[in-house]
Amino acid sequence: MSDLHKLSVKDKIKVVQALWDDIAKEQSIENIPVEHKRILDQRIKLIKSGNAQFKPWAEVQNKYQKLI
Repeated sequence: MSDLHKLSVKDKIKVVQALWDDIAKEQSIENIPVEHKRILDQRIKLIKSGNAQFKPWAEVQNKYQKLI
C-alpha cells in the first residue's frame, strides 16, 4: 500500500479505475433490492413508451446547489 503513494496522479487514477471495474464485475443485478428493481423497470417502460418526462440538467443542478 505504501507504494501507491509513490505513483503519479495519472497512475493512481488508473489503479482506482481498475479497482472500480473489478468491483463492478462482482456486482450483479441479483443484488438489487426488489423494490429498486421494480422502480427501474417502471422507468425503463416509461422511456421505451415515450411517456417519460425529463428535466433539463441545469434545472436539476440548480435545485441541488440550493441545498448545499
